[in-house]
Amino acid sequence: MSSKPAASLQRFVFILCLLISSAISVAVAAPDYVKVYHPVINRAELQIMDKNYAEALASYQEAFAAVPDAFARDYYNATVCALLANNEKQTFAYLQALAQKGVSLDYLKRQPVFDSLEQTKPWRKFERKYSKYHRVYKRKANLDLRADLDELYARDQYFRQAEGGLRVYGDTLRKIEADNVKKLLSWVDKYGYPGEALIGVADTLEQLPRFSIVMQRQTKASRGYDFTPVLRKAVHEGRLAPQVAAYLMDVREGDSKYKSRALVKVNCTNPEECEKDKKLRAAKGYLVEKMSKKELKQVDEERAQLGLETLSEYRDKIRFNLKDNRFKLSNNWAVANYFVPSSEAARVIMQNLVAAD
Repeated sequence: MSSKPAASLQRFVFILCLLISSAISVAVAAPDYVKVYHPVINRAELQIMDKNYAEALASYQEAFAAVPDAFARDYYNATVCALLANNEKQTFAYLQALAQKGVSLDYLKRQPVFDSLEQTKPWRKFERKYSKYHRVYKRKANLDLRADLDELYARDQYFRQAEGGLRVYGDTLRKIEADNVKKLLSWVDKYGYPGEALIGVADTLEQLPRFSIVMQRQTKASRGYDFTPVLRKAVHEGRLAPQVAAYLMDVREGDSKYKSRALVKVNCTNPEECEKDKKLRAAKGYLVEKMSKKELKQVDEERAQLGLETLSEYRDKIRFNLKDNRFKLSNNWAVANYFVPSSEAARVIMQNLVAAD
């Protein structure tokens, strides 16, 4: 009789050890990118703006070591840091990583920052081995899924581009949008969010894969499907960059919760009239939204929860990238450009804007 309780206790201890071991394995295998990756990447980008390229490179190395799969944009910036820090070994190690992500050799050769490398022996060796590196991408990425995702974009565009567009095919387009949502969600359920680790980046450092149009259509105003939980989860899992998630959520809400469009440029198409307006002349540069300290704090808190830098740092990165395009610290949507026909129209747009610091 006494052996049964002992055996039961042993079984319980064994199962408990298995559960603990499993939990530890999951924790090690699935780091929270919001905690261990993106804050370190932000530090590296701030070091870039301070021209501390060797320190930035060390920060990138720290971030890459903390996760199983890094983002192509970060590999690119790390490559440039290594180049400027005269670290040839790391320069070509990260170029190799970009090739294995799907970035094309043609794209890399078009980047002026790498011009100094093209006549060197290591670059010629990289060119010879590029096909080998790129085969890793083809073998690793789910290219069938990428093709299926691209088809969602094609379906979205077909009737929009036809004569009459939305006016003629409105009902058809709404059905297509609903069907596209179902298809995308089914693939998310099956594979997880289709980020870089799953489908690569397809030749360039694509900021928004074409299938993102499915989510962009689902606005709150149109009572569309809310992808917010999907996007947040993808960011924490390292499947989606927080900048992209913030933009897609801002598009849905229509109220710029994360301020993904952080700078504004008002362009007057009637320069003679606008030049006469003193206020408009003073606003030739970039503008920002007027915000109270309380509002700014709220925005920064929301951004931090997604692994993003403060709004002030984000604006600094955008302005830095406008002057120094060797790095990729910003996105296409970061600056909102408005074209107005008159000073009166410009003043209407500028009512809630002030000059950027």
